[in-house]
Formats: sequence, C-alpha cells, structure tokens
Amino acid sequence: MSFFEYSVPVNKSVEFGIRENKTEKEQPAYIDYNNRELWDAVVESNNRTDFRFIAVDNNIPYNDKIGNEKKRCDAMLYTEQTVIFIELKNQEKDWLNEAIGQLKSTIEHFKNEENIMNFKYRKAYACNKTHPNFNCQFESRMQKFYRETGVLLRPERTIKNIK
Repeated sequence: MSFFEYSVPVNKSVEFGIRENKTEKEQPAYIDYNNRELWDAVVESNNRTDFRFIAVDNNIPYNDKIGNEKKRCDAMLYTEQTVIFIELKNQEKDWLNEAIGQLKSTIEHFKNEENIMNFKYRKAYACNKTHPNFNCQFESRMQKFYRETGVLLRPERTIKNIK
C-alpha cells in the first residue's frame, strides 16, 4: 500500500480550504475552493500547481495486529520537497492532545510505508477552527513532538510558507 496511490491534484488557486465532512459520518476530508467560512484549515497556496492532497481518515486503511482500526489524522498535503500531516479540530477544550495522538499515529504508519526522508520539509498541523492561532504555551509540546517524530508540529489553522 502506498499513501501516494490515494493522492489527487490540487487546483491552482491563491488559497483553498480543507474540510471535514460534517453532514455524513465516516466520510473523508476534502478540499473546498469556495466556502471560506466553512474551512477547517486554510492553505495559502499562492497559485502553485504542484500540491497533491491525500484524504487519510476514512480513506486509507490502518489497523493494528488484531484488526482494530487505528487513529489517523484527517489529511495530508505534499509537494516535491514538503509533506504535511493535517488534523482538523473544532472544539474548545482538550483538543491538542487528541490531535497530537492522531498525527503521531499517522506519521508512524507513513514511515512504515514510505521514506519520509525523501521530503526535506516535514510538518504536522493541528488545525482548530475554534483556536486558529499559534499559542506559545505549546512550545514544549512542539519540541517533544519533533524529538519523537522528526516532524515539526504547528498548532494553527493557517498552513503557509510551504516549500
């Protein structure tokens, strides 16, 4: 199984959104170019044409040894140089620990299937529509996340400065 088999191209645009399907459970995240007020994450794409999108949760199978489904993040973006893991949240309390767990689980799975070192830049975004901006209180968690995964953690809603 390759994560990249599940990828789709992203249309050229200044920015786009990534959304969870809130109307139907068990549906994967998707890209939205039009309904900005409904976006769970905002991607500043600057009219680039090299982005690819992968819906992960409810799309890519990931089970433990006895067949139980493991936690996954919602989506991924990648370019030739960069891979980004994305977890979407929209809640007030206790959201970051859950998001970190889902991101770590997906990164572990990705590393088992692909060579993450093929990407010069490796990032994970915990995007919370309710708490859209980075908070410096998360700095120690970000450092720990990097030590454990080799991936930079960004707890913010806007995904930008993509190489």
